[in-house]
Amino acid sequence: MKAIIDYPEKVSLFITIGLCSLLFSGCTITTKSSGQYPITNSNKSTNVSRTDTPPVIFVAKGLNKDGSLIANYRRGLNYAIEYFGNYGPYYVYLLGPGNEDDVRRIYWERARSRVNPKSPISPEIQIEEFLKRPNIIAEIEAVFAGKTEGGLTWSKPPRRVYEDVTTNAFGRQNDPTENTWGALHEYHHVFQIAHSDSYAERDSDRNLSSWMSEGMATYSSALFMERLGLVDFKRYMLELRTSGGNIGRPGINEFVNNKKGWKLDDETYWESGEAAQVYYMLGAWATAYLIHVLGIHEKTVLKEWYFDIPNIGKAAAFEKHMGINLKTFISQFSTFINQTDENVMHIFSKNNLQ
Repeated sequence: MKAIIDYPEKVSLFITIGLCSLLFSGCTITTKSSGQYPITNSNKSTNVSRTDTPPVIFVAKGLNKDGSLIANYRRGLNYAIEYFGNYGPYYVYLLGPGNEDDVRRIYWERARSRVNPKSPISPEIQIEEFLKRPNIIAEIEAVFAGKTEGGLTWSKPPRRVYEDVTTNAFGRQNDPTENTWGALHEYHHVFQIAHSDSYAERDSDRNLSSWMSEGMATYSSALFMERLGLVDFKRYMLELRTSGGNIGRPGINEFVNNKKGWKLDDETYWESGEAAQVYYMLGAWATAYLIHVLGIHEKTVLKEWYFDIPNIGKAAAFEKHMGINLKTFISQFSTFINQTDENVMHIFSKNNLQ
């Protein structure tokens, strides 16, 4: 098992991941922070966790033999941190079958990273309780079975950590483009979660709607991928309509034709199996509508409006920064998206990016 701690290429307000790295083996992690784990400046009411400690990447034995798995993941993570700022502590787990002892050591380190030193419960018992959770047992079994599962997860305050977990990272290793893309998408979620109450209901004014979290991350990651020279952003947005792109099937056009009465802010599509079409695809186009039709600056939509959510709520923050209330916006967008591909693609002639 290898834990990779990257140190900065460039410093602005926060640390960004950089060219220099220190490689640690045997599950031993050291940082320049005092104490066993990074200390963050965390606002308990908003869960904002800006940190000067860089993300830690764990890689299971058998992966990253040529360095490409980490290089391509870091390519996306670097860009995202430079854009959004450094939030954390952030741990990345790139796992795979092959060495059971190594995987179990990584999960022990994961449990240790979640230990709350102020808890009356001893660190040993906290670690043991985490490793006995049914979802963690199932996750470890998925690693050993070679199943590809995972995504972003996070712990509750007071010990808030963010984690990107991939149970079988051989797929990421073999697909450099998707590896970078996934790193970009998941880190946008880290930023989003830091500025909302992720434990409130999705339709709560304290939490983000699903189309906001998934749609804005889908849009941003595709845009950033183009800036990295890896995809054609406009072509990708068109593919979301025609085929569903790299998200799923069907695409937007087929979905809206067959699903009359769909609603962007309906939170039941996770259960019905239509989340990909509504929250990711239509959400990405709703983000495009804000930027390219309403003329709102890219960084306002992808970043700046989030800062007000903890203080005034989602609806008020949206209206303050977008200049339109949520209900009116959703109504306008629903009419817009039903146009032909040719008509909607014209919006990209307007440039409100960066």
